[in-house]
Amino acid sequence: MRSPRSHAFTFPYTFFRQSPQEVIPELQQVGFTGINLALNYHASRDFLLRQGPQLEYLSDGFHYYNPDFSKYDQGALKPHEQDHLLDSHMLESVIATAKDVHFDINAWAVFLHNSALGMQHPEATVTNVYGNHFLSELCPSNPAVAAYVRGLSADLCSRGISSLAIESLHFHGAKHGEHHERFFMELSPTTEFLFSLCFCPACIQQFAGAGGDALALKSKVTGALKPFIDDHDPWLGKPVTRDQLANILGPEILDYLSARESTVSSLYNDVTKIAHKSNVSTRIIDQAPLIDSQSSTPLDLSWLVGIDNGKVRKVVDVYEPLIYRSTAQQVGEIAKHYNEEVGGEIIAIVRPTYPDNQSAEFLKEKVATLRKCGLSDIDFYLLDAMRPRDLTWIKEALSQ
Repeated sequence: MRSPRSHAFTFPYTFFRQSPQEVIPELQQVGFTGINLALNYHASRDFLLRQGPQLEYLSDGFHYYNPDFSKYDQGALKPHEQDHLLDSHMLESVIATAKDVHFDINAWAVFLHNSALGMQHPEATVTNVYGNHFLSELCPSNPAVAAYVRGLSADLCSRGISSLAIESLHFHGAKHGEHHERFFMELSPTTEFLFSLCFCPACIQQFAGAGGDALALKSKVTGALKPFIDDHDPWLGKPVTRDQLANILGPEILDYLSARESTVSSLYNDVTKIAHKSNVSTRIIDQAPLIDSQSSTPLDLSWLVGIDNGKVRKVVDVYEPLIYRSTAQQVGEIAKHYNEEVGGEIIAIVRPTYPDNQSAEFLKEKVATLRKCGLSDIDFYLLDAMRPRDLTWIKEALSQ
């Protein structure tokens, strides 16, 4: 029986300012067996602490290495020169150091939440019923986007990593795409879903290939949203469900949702095949617990972003949910839910910091609860933003 594993989610900035020969032994002393290193990430402003207080602005869709464009098929979207490093020295140094001490380096990549590519290629982004482009969200149905996903995967998996941590390989909601978003009206979950439902040419064509009429459905969605646009949201206070959508739009919406899920599942299948050819495992960084932060059964909402957990579970090696909850009881409920619904190998992602954690004892209780639920592998987010005390708390929690 192997020992439990624990990885720290890590930005490249840690290694821009410290050598891996310094960082990796320190992390091993804490109890970490590896890191999930962000090699393709979205825009953010972060208060980082590892090398002193620093507000760091991360560029959107940036690749923290020099891409190998031979891994990309003709017609694929590719990172532009301003969106990647001009060399791979940082990554190569980290991997070489880690190999000598048997420390896992996993590539952490944000696949489709990418404003850099979206602004350069708006035709490849999610497009709603009004023709509005969600420039921060690449559409998984688009052939050039799918080719980008495969090229990015092949490139990362060729570099000596242990595992590919896959984030944002799905459709997205209407919000949390940009820095300052303004919706001066309250959106019900149903309205938000319909407003962000993609009807780009690729989605329309794929549905037509399955015998569906996406243009007729698009017209129904436009009509259903008219009361919200003109006066009020008719679905405030009501949860969004498949049955409700079928009542509003007719049964064809269910077929449209199934087509979306098939598209996403196919991409996970492609990525995993590519990874396995390089002896790299795959893990889905599952954001379902963030769709409704109060839910103890978050996988029930995966369909909102086009994920069929039954199909994806058959493909990926590991499910890695973001179990961002404030109490050990809530953490345990979600761990039990994942065990029952997807099973297999599951790694919990925990934040040892605000807003999820208040003390060393809180963190110990959460770790103990996860282990009782059979989740012995636990990853922690985010190394660059942790205080020294947070690492102490992690060490105590892992060693109990």
